[in-house]
Amino acid sequence: MKYLVFDRDGTLIRHIPYLHDPHLVELLPGVKAGLEYLKSIDFKLFLHTNQSGVARKYYKISDVESCNRRMIELLELGEDIFEDVCIATDFPPGKITMRKPSPSFGRALIKKYNIDIVDLYYIGDSVVDIETGFNLNCNALGVNTGEFDLEQMLERRPDLDAKVYSSITELIQSNF
Repeated sequence: MKYLVFDRDGTLIRHIPYLHDPHLVELLPGVKAGLEYLKSIDFKLFLHTNQSGVARKYYKISDVESCNRRMIELLELGEDIFEDVCIATDFPPGKITMRKPSPSFGRALIKKYNIDIVDLYYIGDSVVDIETGFNLNCNALGVNTGEFDLEQMLERRPDLDAKVYSSITELIQSNF
C-alpha cells in the first residue's frame, strides 16, 4: 500500500495567497480524476497545509476548514477522501510545530498507520513540501502548478534532488 500526503494550495487547488473564501476554491486540472484513480487502487491519501494566515489573524481556522470542505465537495469523492488532515496554523513556527518543513505530521502518520517509509510520499508545489519529504527520508515529488516555478526554486537547493512534474496527472502516471 502507498500513502500519499498532498499539499493543498498550488497542488490540489489554484494557489491564492491567504485563501479564506470557499467561493474562490478551484481544483487544478486533473486533480479530481487523479485522486479518484489513487483511491480506486486503495492508496491512502492525506492533506497537509500550512495556513499561517490564521496566526497572522488574516482569517480564522473556520475559514480554512470551509475552504477544505469546498475542495472536498468539488472533488466529489466523498467526505472521507483524506484519512487525516493537518492544518498547520502557527507562524512563526514554535519548537513543536506541524508546520512544513517539520516532519512532525509525517512522523505521526507513520506511527498511527504503521507506514514503511518507502511507501510514504510527500507531494507539493513548493520547496517546503519537498523539504518535508526529505526531512522524513521518504519520497518527495513536486508539481510545477503553484505560485512559483518549483524547478527553478530547487536549482538553488541541490540538497533537495526531487523529480518535478508539470501536472498532477503526469506525476500520477509516472509514479503510480
